[in-house]
Amino acid sequence: MKLAVAIIHGIGNQPDGLDHEGQHAFAQGLIQGLRRQLGDDARHVAFQTLYWASVLDKREQAFLERLEHLPVRWRRLRRLVTLFLGDAAGYRKVSEAYDTTYQEVHQCLRHGLAALRAQVDPRTPLLVLAHSLGGHIFSNFAWDQQKLNATPSCPLDPFLALETLAGITTFGCNIPLFTFAYDRVQPIRFPGYCLDQAVRREARWLNVYAPADPLGYPLRAVPAYAAVVHEDRALPVGPWYKRHTPLSHFAYWHDRAFHRYLARQIAQLLEACDAALGQT
Repeated sequence: MKLAVAIIHGIGNQPDGLDHEGQHAFAQGLIQGLRRQLGDDARHVAFQTLYWASVLDKREQAFLERLEHLPVRWRRLRRLVTLFLGDAAGYRKVSEAYDTTYQEVHQCLRHGLAALRAQVDPRTPLLVLAHSLGGHIFSNFAWDQQKLNATPSCPLDPFLALETLAGITTFGCNIPLFTFAYDRVQPIRFPGYCLDQAVRREARWLNVYAPADPLGYPLRAVPAYAAVVHEDRALPVGPWYKRHTPLSHFAYWHDRAFHRYLARQIAQLLEACDAALGQT
């Protein structure tokens, strides 16, 4: 495989069902759409879902069940608030040793990346596609890993150390909302240290947001991110009855225009991989 693609979901209740390839339900439509767009080039790409919802879903569902016989109103709205805002509130780094939610979520990412690493070589370029809160989660995960890496050198397994990170596409991303807690905002280091020059030249952090998506924001509007994010792309997504409403937040996964946008990024990275191979 020339390129590895990891896909991480965002907020909301996510089913844990797997298809015959071991991919979680949330990304199956996206993977199929990308393969259609890529054609024969798809055989050079290894896909893997990064699934973390199981850490918080059971707690949120248990709380909702306790509300069933209590005198509360707007139950459907409360359910949405619990499942969506509960993810953002539950995933946070705290000092108490007994609270391991932050680490449990990151362990889910490690597990998915290890499964992806089993399909590729240790120096294979990595593209991460991150939806909604998944962008913030991956950013924290990469930040922690980069602190462990410490020095600008290639570790024994640069892929698992995220030093082959060649692309990020965030979509429906709400990272800006998490920057308000800091006087000085500092994004992760991008791209990875262990990329061939041809691939490094094509490394891009792209950010896509639907104009009607209230949870999707431009990233370059945060001054510190303008140095690492190559493009903010406003892209209406979903069928006509969703694309002009907040429901567009969940419509990226099956939108053909978004698939085409991602496929162009993948094709450019594959070309860069071929150029890198030609130089060796």
